[in-house]
Amino acid sequence: MRAPVLDGRLRLYWPVATRLPSGAPSTRWEGPLSVFARVEYLAARVHTVALVEQTGCQIRATIRRRPQAPLKWRAEVDGRRYRVQTLSPHAMPGFWVLMLEEDHGKSGSGGDARPAAGAA
Repeated sequence: MRAPVLDGRLRLYWPVATRLPSGAPSTRWEGPLSVFARVEYLAARVHTVALVEQTGCQIRATIRRRPQAPLKWRAEVDGRRYRVQTLSPHAMPGFWVLMLEEDHGKSGSGGDARPAAGAA
C-alpha cells in the first residue's frame, strides 16, 4: 500500500475560549498552521461510508496524523474557509481524512466563527 501524495496545502485554525470585556464567553481562532494535504473536491452531496448519511461536505483532505486532533477546527483551502466536519483514519497508518464543509460564519459556539482575516 502506498502513502497518499500530499501535493496541496491547507491552513488549519483552532478555537481558543476567551471572555469579552463584559464577561461573556467567546471563541477566538488561533493559527494558522500550514500543512501539506491531498485535497479532493467532491460533488455537491456525497454519500460517505464513514458518515452513513449524505453530507454537504465539499472537500476531502488527507493529512499526516498530528499530535492534536483537528476536529471542530477551521480550515482554509485556496482562500475559502471550511469547517472540519469529520475526522477519520486513513487506510494507510499515520494519516487522517478530514471532511470539510463550507463555513458560513454560523458556529453556534458563540463568538466569531471565522479566523482573523489578516492572520498569517
